Amino acid sequence: MTKCKICDALKVRVGGEPWNEPLIETRNFVVIPSLGALIEGWVLVVPKEHCISLGALRAELRGEAQEVEERTRAVLRQRYEKPVVAFEHGPSAENHGTGCGVDHAHLHLVPLACDLLPFVEPFVPASLEWRSCNWEDLEQAHAQGLDYLYLRPDGKTALMAVCQDFGSQVFRKAVASFLCVDSEFSWREFPQMERVAQTIGTLSDAFVRQTDGESEHAA
Repeated sequence: MTKCKICDALKVRVGGEPWNEPLIETRNFVVIPSLGALIEGWVLVVPKEHCISLGALRAELRGEAQEVEERTRAVLRQRYEKPVVAFEHGPSAENHGTGCGVDHAHLHLVPLACDLLPFVEPFVPASLEWRSCNWEDLEQAHAQGLDYLYLRPDGKTALMAVCQDFGSQVFRKAVASFLCVDSEFSWREFPQMERVAQTIGTLSDAFVRQTDGESEHAA
Protein backbone atom coordinates (compact mmCIF):
# COMPACT_ATOMS: atom_id res chain seq x y z
CA MET A 1 0.00 0.00 0.00
CA THR A 2 1.25 3.48 -0.83
CA LYS A 3 1.24 6.17 1.83
CA CYS A 4 -2.37 7.29 2.41
CA LYS A 5 -2.90 11.01 2.99
CA ILE A 6 -6.37 10.49 4.47
CA CYS A 7 -5.11 7.93 6.99
CA ASP A 8 -2.31 10.30 7.98
CA ALA A 9 -4.70 13.26 8.27
CA LEU A 10 -7.12 11.33 10.49
CA LYS A 11 -4.30 10.57 12.93
CA VAL A 12 -3.67 14.28 13.53
CA ARG A 13 -6.02 15.23 16.35
CA VAL A 14 -4.62 18.69 17.14
CA GLY A 15 -3.33 21.31 14.73
CA GLY A 16 -4.44 19.59 11.55
CA GLU A 17 -5.95 21.26 8.51
CA PRO A 18 -9.52 22.52 9.14
CA TRP A 19 -10.99 20.45 6.29
CA ASN A 20 -9.77 17.29 8.04
CA GLU A 21 -11.55 18.14 11.31
CA PRO A 22 -14.60 15.86 11.55
CA LEU A 23 -18.05 17.41 11.50
CA ILE A 24 -19.40 14.04 12.62
CA GLU A 25 -17.34 11.27 14.17
CA THR A 26 -18.48 7.77 15.07
CA ARG A 27 -16.50 4.72 16.07
CA ASN A 28 -15.54 3.87 12.50
CA PHE A 29 -16.37 6.89 10.33
CA VAL A 30 -15.91 10.62 10.00
CA VAL A 31 -17.73 13.23 7.94
CA ILE A 32 -15.41 15.97 6.69
CA PRO A 33 -15.76 18.94 4.30
CA SER A 34 -14.67 18.24 0.74
CA LEU A 35 -11.81 20.16 -0.81
CA GLY A 36 -12.82 21.46 -4.20
CA ALA A 37 -16.43 21.97 -3.09
CA LEU A 38 -18.21 23.59 -6.02
CA ILE A 39 -21.17 24.38 -3.79
CA GLU A 40 -21.47 24.91 -0.05
CA GLY A 41 -22.36 21.83 1.98
CA TRP A 42 -20.29 19.32 -0.02
CA VAL A 43 -19.01 16.73 2.46
CA LEU A 44 -17.39 13.29 2.50
CA VAL A 45 -18.24 10.20 4.55
CA VAL A 46 -14.90 8.49 5.21
CA PRO A 47 -14.14 5.19 6.97
CA LYS A 48 -11.34 5.44 9.52
CA GLU A 49 -10.09 2.00 8.52
CA HIS A 50 -8.13 2.09 5.29
CA CYS A 51 -9.90 0.60 2.30
CA ILE A 52 -9.75 1.71 -1.30
CA SER A 53 -13.51 1.94 -1.91
CA LEU A 54 -16.81 1.23 -0.22
CA GLY A 55 -16.88 -1.98 -2.23
CA ALA A 56 -13.86 -3.05 -0.18
CA LEU A 57 -15.41 -2.03 3.15
CA ARG A 58 -15.81 -4.82 5.69
CA ALA A 59 -19.40 -6.08 5.72
CA GLU A 60 -19.79 -5.51 9.47
CA LEU A 61 -19.24 -1.75 8.97
CA ARG A 62 -21.96 -1.28 6.36
CA GLY A 63 -24.77 -0.63 8.83
CA GLU A 64 -22.81 2.13 10.55
CA ALA A 65 -21.89 3.62 7.17
CA GLN A 66 -25.56 3.81 6.21
CA GLU A 67 -26.51 5.38 9.53
CA VAL A 68 -23.84 8.07 9.15
CA GLU A 69 -24.93 8.74 5.57
CA GLU A 70 -28.58 9.13 6.50
CA ARG A 71 -27.82 11.33 9.48
CA THR A 72 -25.67 13.56 7.29
CA ARG A 73 -28.28 13.69 4.54
CA ALA A 74 -30.91 14.83 7.05
CA VAL A 75 -28.77 17.74 8.26
CA LEU A 76 -27.85 18.80 4.72
CA ARG A 77 -31.49 18.74 3.63
CA GLN A 78 -32.51 20.84 6.61
CA ARG A 79 -29.72 23.40 6.27
CA TYR A 80 -29.75 23.83 2.49
CA GLU A 81 -33.35 22.90 1.66
CA LYS A 82 -32.25 20.83 -1.32
CA PRO A 83 -32.17 17.12 -2.14
CA VAL A 84 -28.86 15.41 -1.43
CA VAL A 85 -27.08 13.31 -4.03
CA ALA A 86 -24.52 10.68 -3.03
CA PHE A 87 -21.79 9.40 -5.30
CA GLU A 88 -18.51 7.53 -5.20
CA HIS A 89 -15.63 6.99 -7.58
CA GLY A 90 -14.74 3.38 -6.71
CA PRO A 91 -11.28 2.29 -7.87
CA SER A 92 -10.37 -1.38 -7.64
CA ALA A 93 -6.66 -0.68 -7.12
CA GLU A 94 -4.28 2.13 -6.27
CA ASN A 95 -3.19 4.66 -8.87
CA HIS A 96 -6.26 4.24 -11.07
CA GLY A 97 -7.65 7.42 -12.56
CA THR A 98 -11.04 6.55 -11.07
CA GLY A 99 -9.63 7.16 -7.60
CA CYS A 100 -9.03 10.84 -8.42
CA GLY A 101 -5.67 10.67 -6.63
CA VAL A 102 -7.25 9.65 -3.29
CA ASP A 103 -6.92 5.90 -2.76
CA HIS A 104 -9.07 5.78 0.37
CA ALA A 105 -12.84 5.23 0.29
CA HIS A 106 -14.96 8.37 0.52
CA LEU A 107 -18.63 8.89 -0.27
CA HIS A 108 -19.58 12.35 -1.53
CA LEU A 109 -22.79 13.92 -0.22
CA VAL A 110 -23.84 17.10 -2.02
CA PRO A 111 -26.97 19.25 -1.57
CA LEU A 112 -27.83 19.60 -5.24
CA ALA A 113 -31.13 19.99 -7.04
CA CYS A 114 -30.04 18.21 -10.20
CA ASP A 115 -30.59 14.97 -12.08
CA LEU A 116 -26.87 14.34 -12.30
CA LEU A 117 -26.85 11.33 -14.62
CA PRO A 118 -27.30 13.28 -17.91
CA PHE A 119 -24.37 15.48 -16.92
CA VAL A 120 -22.21 12.40 -16.31
CA GLU A 121 -22.79 10.94 -19.79
CA PRO A 122 -20.29 13.16 -21.69
CA PHE A 123 -17.48 11.98 -19.42
CA VAL A 124 -17.99 8.19 -19.65
CA PRO A 125 -18.02 5.68 -22.53
CA ALA A 126 -21.18 5.89 -24.64
CA SER A 127 -21.72 2.14 -24.18
CA LEU A 128 -21.71 2.37 -20.39
CA GLU A 129 -24.60 0.58 -18.69
CA TRP A 130 -26.07 1.76 -15.38
CA ARG A 131 -27.96 -0.68 -13.17
CA SER A 132 -29.49 -0.70 -9.72
CA CYS A 133 -27.14 -1.94 -7.03
CA ASN A 134 -26.58 -2.77 -3.37
CA TRP A 135 -23.57 -3.37 -1.13
CA GLU A 136 -23.01 -6.84 -2.56
CA ASP A 137 -22.79 -5.45 -6.10
CA LEU A 138 -20.11 -2.96 -5.06
CA GLU A 139 -18.25 -5.75 -3.28
CA GLN A 140 -18.46 -7.97 -6.36
CA ALA A 141 -17.11 -5.25 -8.66
CA HIS A 142 -14.15 -4.75 -6.35
CA ALA A 143 -13.51 -8.51 -6.13
CA GLN A 144 -13.52 -8.73 -9.95
CA GLY A 145 -10.95 -5.97 -10.27
CA LEU A 146 -13.39 -3.52 -11.84
CA ASP A 147 -13.63 0.16 -11.07
CA TYR A 148 -17.14 1.44 -10.50
CA LEU A 149 -19.12 4.65 -10.38
CA TYR A 150 -21.85 4.76 -7.73
CA LEU A 151 -24.73 7.25 -7.78
CA ARG A 152 -27.65 7.54 -5.38
CA PRO A 153 -30.05 10.43 -5.95
CA ASP A 154 -32.11 11.50 -2.95
CA GLY A 155 -35.00 9.11 -2.39
CA LYS A 156 -34.20 6.99 -5.44
CA THR A 157 -32.55 3.65 -6.18
CA ALA A 158 -28.77 3.53 -6.13
CA LEU A 159 -27.07 2.97 -9.49
CA MET A 160 -23.67 1.73 -10.52
CA ALA A 161 -21.61 1.22 -13.67
CA VAL A 162 -18.33 -0.68 -14.04
CA CYS A 163 -15.24 -0.25 -16.19
CA GLN A 164 -11.51 -0.96 -16.05
CA ASP A 165 -10.74 2.72 -15.38
CA PHE A 166 -13.09 5.69 -15.77
CA GLY A 167 -10.46 8.39 -15.57
CA SER A 168 -10.34 11.16 -13.02
CA GLN A 169 -13.11 13.08 -11.24
CA VAL A 170 -16.06 12.03 -13.39
CA PHE A 171 -18.75 13.21 -10.97
CA ARG A 172 -16.90 16.44 -10.23
CA LYS A 173 -16.82 17.16 -13.96
CA ALA A 174 -20.56 16.50 -14.11
CA VAL A 175 -21.35 18.84 -11.21
CA ALA A 176 -19.09 21.52 -12.68
CA SER A 177 -20.91 21.18 -16.00
CA PHE A 178 -24.31 21.56 -14.34
CA LEU A 179 -23.09 24.68 -12.53
CA CYS A 180 -21.51 26.07 -15.73
CA VAL A 181 -18.05 26.21 -14.17
CA ASP A 182 -16.57 23.41 -16.28
CA SER A 183 -12.95 24.49 -15.90
CA GLU A 184 -13.09 24.35 -12.08
CA PHE A 185 -13.85 20.65 -11.64
CA SER A 186 -10.44 19.69 -10.24
CA TRP A 187 -10.13 19.69 -6.45
CA ARG A 188 -6.37 19.94 -6.79
CA GLU A 189 -6.33 23.02 -9.01
CA PHE A 190 -9.36 24.68 -7.43
CA PRO A 191 -9.55 23.70 -3.73
CA GLN A 192 -12.35 26.30 -3.20
CA MET A 193 -11.10 27.20 0.27
CA GLU A 194 -13.63 29.99 0.79
CA ARG A 195 -16.51 27.62 0.14
CA VAL A 196 -14.94 24.95 2.36
CA ALA A 197 -14.80 27.52 5.15
CA GLN A 198 -18.45 28.42 4.55
CA THR A 199 -19.39 24.74 4.81
CA ILE A 200 -17.54 24.39 8.10
CA GLY A 201 -19.15 27.56 9.46
CA THR A 202 -22.66 26.53 8.46
CA LEU A 203 -22.49 22.90 9.52
CA SER A 204 -20.22 22.84 12.56
CA ASP A 205 -23.06 23.92 14.85
CA ALA A 206 -25.53 21.56 13.18
CA PHE A 207 -23.52 18.41 13.61
CA VAL A 208 -22.85 16.96 17.04
CA ARG A 209 -19.75 14.79 17.15
CA GLN A 210 -20.45 11.38 18.54
CA THR A 211 -17.98 8.75 19.57
CA ASP A 212 -20.15 5.78 20.52
CA GLY A 213 -18.93 6.01 24.08
CA GLU A 214 -15.26 6.54 23.26
CA SER A 215 -13.26 9.73 23.66
CA GLU A 216 -12.55 11.49 20.37
CA HIS A 217 -8.92 11.71 21.40
CA ALA A 218 -8.54 8.15 22.65
CA ALA A 219 -5.46 6.38 21.42
